[in-house]
Formats: sequence, structure tokens, C-alpha cells
Amino acid sequence: MKKTKKRILLFAIIVSFLALLLSTFFLSEYLARQNAPKKITDIINSLNLIDHNGISVTSNNFKNQPSLIFFGFTHCPEVCPTTLTTLDTILQDLNNKIIQTNIFFITLDPERDTQIHLKEYINYFSKNITAVTGSIKDIKKLSKNWGIFYEKISTDKDEYTLNHTASVFMIDKQGNFKGTIAWGENEQSIIQKIIKLSTY
Repeated sequence: MKKTKKRILLFAIIVSFLALLLSTFFLSEYLARQNAPKKITDIINSLNLIDHNGISVTSNNFKNQPSLIFFGFTHCPEVCPTTLTTLDTILQDLNNKIIQTNIFFITLDPERDTQIHLKEYINYFSKNITAVTGSIKDIKKLSKNWGIFYEKISTDKDEYTLNHTASVFMIDKQGNFKGTIAWGENEQSIIQKIIKLSTY
């Protein structure tokens, strides 16, 4: 009887913990959707950002072609590489069905994700992906403007990871915000969203 009660209690604790994680995730996704600016030009030209080749990133990077914007960091163990791989693969599969669509991977960890480090990291993906970094101040300003939640979590001595919003932001060829793709969203749903994005 005591073992049964312990199991029930343990199960209740696990369910409560998972519910808390899910509520935090959905809250961050909701805030991201609500706070994203209508145009990328609202913020991008006021910042000093560079890509993985050391070239300045401005609103011109988001003109004439749709874009998918994802905020993350290169030391991310799962969410970031999985998201980039999924988007990259889908875009390659849709190559002849949609207009050229770019992926922008904006680091939330500029202390470690320098231009040189991003260039090494991005080599694992196709040329569709542009990695972006900048000063800590500019990255904070950009992420705040887009409603991105992120925080440092200490791991071992002098090491850390990041908890962060995992939404992908969809931008049309005029630079307008057109919605988000959620972490773990069904692949067919993602495909349909990207096809629709190409028609705006």
C-alpha cells in the first residue's frame, strides 16, 4: 500500500513538473508571437551586426527573398542543431517549388559565438544558412525587440548553457513578419507554412 502511494506521489510530481515546463514553453512562444515587430527594418539597421563571413547585416539582407529567423547558440545540444537541420532539409526538398528562402541563425551567446566560431559551425549546414553575431548590447536589444526569452544556466565551473525561446520567425520578401514555427511542430505543417510564405 505504501509503495502504491509513493508511486502515485512520484507520478504526480513528474506530471506537475512536465506541466510547468510545457506552460513555460507555450508562454515564451506566445510572447514571441505577440512582441515580434511587423518589419525587420524596425530594428536591424540601428544595430551593428555581422554574419559568419564578417559582412555587415542590414535590412538589405531581408529584401526580395523570404527569410526564416532563429535565435539560438552553437553550444546548444539539441534544439538549435535540430531546428537548423530540419529547416535546411525542408528548403532543399522544396528547392524547385518555392522562391529562394534564407535562414538566419542569430546567436544569443556572442561571448562564445564569435564570427570565426560561427563560420566553423555553419559549415555543417548548407549555404542557405547565414549565422549572425554582434556585441552583447546589440544582441540583447535585438532579442528584446523580438520578444525572445533567454537566460544563462550554469553547468560546470566556468561553463553555462542557455534556456531560450525556440520559435522560428517567418519574414516575407518585403521584410514583414508573417508568423512563427514552433519547436517540435509537425513537419507537414512547417512545409505548408514555408510554401505559403513564398507566395506573399
